[in-house]
Amino acid sequence: MQPILTERLSIRPIRPSDHDALQAMLLDPRVVAYLRYRALKTPADFDDSFKTHFLTDVATTFGIETKSDHQLIGFYEFHPEETTGILTYALSPSAWGHGYVAEAGRAMMAYGFETLGFDELQAHYADANPNSGRVMAKMGMHDQGELETFTLDSGETVRVLAYHLMKSDWQANRQADAG
Repeated sequence: MQPILTERLSIRPIRPSDHDALQAMLLDPRVVAYLRYRALKTPADFDDSFKTHFLTDVATTFGIETKSDHQLIGFYEFHPEETTGILTYALSPSAWGHGYVAEAGRAMMAYGFETLGFDELQAHYADANPNSGRVMAKMGMHDQGELETFTLDSGETVRVLAYHLMKSDWQANRQADAG
């Protein structure tokens, strides 16, 4: 697969050489506090996930690399559920606050609708991380409300909120932007 290029980013399949950068990211509790990857606690846990998921799911899992210095700063992935793709993303803390998630996300939405053929895209976030919700809105997604509530091992109660976008709305928005 050819990389998907945006103004500042190259979005491409995860490579074996991404191991150390991705491990540092996914073993950082700040990054994974509300992600499914919080269960990865040790380098051995990460190694297994890296081999069985990140290196094998090349059609749905992508590294985010800066074009300026070719550093892996994060990842985006789709979790397919029938005709819906659920987006998950994470960035290294040094890349937070630069607009990279929305920039990569717009490109990933095009890929999800045009290449993977999804009819709907969703993204979920924890209420403790409202910045993720703002990013989803910037990407043109619509607030879908609360999905569930769960309690972390720490005792913290987390509300999971969702945004979504239908392919027909995405196409209409693209036509309006082009016109």
